[in-house]
Amino acid sequence: MAAPTRIVKAGRMIDGTGADARRDVAVVVEGARIAEVRPSASLGPVGDRVTVHDHPELTLMPGLIDTHDHIAHFGHDLRRRFNTPPSLAVLEVGRWATETLLAGITSFRDAAGADLGLKMAIDQGVIPGPRMFISLVIITQTGGHGDLIQPCGLTSDFPRLPGVPDGIADGADECRKKVREVVRLGADWIKIATTGGVGSPRGGPGTRQFTLDELRAMVDEAHAAGKGVMVHAHGGDGVTLCLDAQVDSIEHAAVADEAQIERMARQGIWLVPTLSVTQRMKEHLDAAPRSLPAYVAAKLPLVFDTQRRNFGYALAHGVKIAMGTDAGALGHGENGRELVYMVQAGMTPMQAVVASTKSAAELLGKGDSLGTIEPGKLADLLLVDGDPIADISVVADPARVKLVMKDGVVYKSPRGASSRPPRGGM
Repeated sequence: MAAPTRIVKAGRMIDGTGADARRDVAVVVEGARIAEVRPSASLGPVGDRVTVHDHPELTLMPGLIDTHDHIAHFGHDLRRRFNTPPSLAVLEVGRWATETLLAGITSFRDAAGADLGLKMAIDQGVIPGPRMFISLVIITQTGGHGDLIQPCGLTSDFPRLPGVPDGIADGADECRKKVREVVRLGADWIKIATTGGVGSPRGGPGTRQFTLDELRAMVDEAHAAGKGVMVHAHGGDGVTLCLDAQVDSIEHAAVADEAQIERMARQGIWLVPTLSVTQRMKEHLDAAPRSLPAYVAAKLPLVFDTQRRNFGYALAHGVKIAMGTDAGALGHGENGRELVYMVQAGMTPMQAVVASTKSAAELLGKGDSLGTIEPGKLADLLLVDGDPIADISVVADPARVKLVMKDGVVYKSPRGASSRPPRGGM
């Protein structure tokens, strides 16, 4: 059977490459891929079997890519989490995945919490969701960021999806073995923490975790398995470890110094700044001072301002930047707000779009198939109400994301019609 053909016509197209927007463009999709990009006026008559989405009032752009979030984070309300059975947790995560897709996120690197089963459910068409790249768990030292044993002796890591292992490892041999275990369970990326964080009950953003020998063992093992390494590191010696071990991306770098950021640029290490998580923490605390743990409230003020200063340093030094939110603990499906915060911190709207499309795809090693609207690439497309270059906030409002297409399949359209891949995949 011939692959289905769809044509998406829009009054404006931002292709994700950083080039100026084009007017009155048609994108021809054959099956899962883009076949042609051409002026709308050059289209001839189309057959009855061709579906045309003709919206001259909307802007066409690539699907957004969030390279750091936690789709399976259940928030800070421990009472609610304690009363969530595992089966309900699985279903809730599935719903959040669908909401995230419909908000315009067509690809998603999960930074701990999602398991292989969720990724398979999306790939096989059991539930609609973004294309997933998973890390399963944060590999952490005993007592480090990701070790959720509380002073009472119980862990706050509940509910946990069934395919997520424990992440604690100490010593180079244990660390190497832990990477192998996570790879065996289906990880696409290896996530490690080399500092504490705002959300750490122990330590802080400048507290070093792991030794250089431990981190080098993990990076070596991950790269030997063909996996990238993403590291939670805010500043201090924990960032220096990442630079010395040549990790692939540093998540946050909120209290790094300018020399470390300049070295990131020189070594070609990606930055995923995650401005959303601190912004939304601040909003929660401003509205209700006791809504987050006291240790979060104590550490947030320094990190909030320094993180935005460092974002400016990264721009000035030419660090490669990819969009990531890390805001799953504070709600799901609002990932597009990160573009607004990046613009507020110094990016142009076009730079924010590129960081969320072309650059994000390159970080994930998928620049040949994702991130831009070009023939041969997978048809991950959005139609949004408004011009993101004039007003970046239009991508932050899920209601203004009018069409969502992933792999050539329409999950949301302006007229409410949608199609789904069959059970078992396409």
